[in-house]
Amino acid sequence: METKLTLRLSKEIIDQIKIYALKKQRSLSSLTEDLYKQLLIEKQESLKDISTPIARKYKGILGDKDIDTESLKLGYLKEKHLR
Repeated sequence: METKLTLRLSKEIIDQIKIYALKKQRSLSSLTEDLYKQLLIEKQESLKDISTPIARKYKGILGDKDIDTESLKLGYLKEKHLR
């Protein structure tokens, strides 16, 4: 079942998307639908890598920060066992 959706985008983006759609001989609706399908597929695939509900809940909470987990683990173990 198809349903109507209204999107608000800047005029410049809309103009660029229309040109892209014309070049690809596609409608804006089909391009938009494909974009959202791809986003949903990527999300489902990333969630498959995580097996527990708690891990899925907190996945991505730190963003793209580069964290040295080995040094954090070593520090924790030193603190725990070398008191």
